[in-house]
Amino acid sequence: MASESLTIGIFTSRSDVWSFGVLMWEITSLGEQPYIVKTDEEVINYVRTGARLPMTRNCPPTLYQLMMRCWSTADTRSNFKLCLKNIIALRENMEDALLNPVDII
Repeated sequence: MASESLTIGIFTSRSDVWSFGVLMWEITSLGEQPYIVKTDEEVINYVRTGARLPMTRNCPPTLYQLMMRCWSTADTRSNFKLCLKNIIALRENMEDALLNPVDII
């Protein structure tokens, strides 16, 4: 959840953009669970202090930059229109790539 959702219970389209950034992270991690080694309380503290999910192995740096904008403070966070515009531009400027294998346990 977005930091404003965690701290004061505000849910808006901007907090949905935060969740969209997490969804992109889950996709580029090929289905890993974010914050898997952290308790719920640790995740809340992690997000509140400004820490963010790391770039995944299969994530192009430009897409990770978009994710980081999704995880900005609410007043500077991208909106869905800007996210779509960025994703279209990424797709037009990116070659298809093979994904790195993931260890399955």
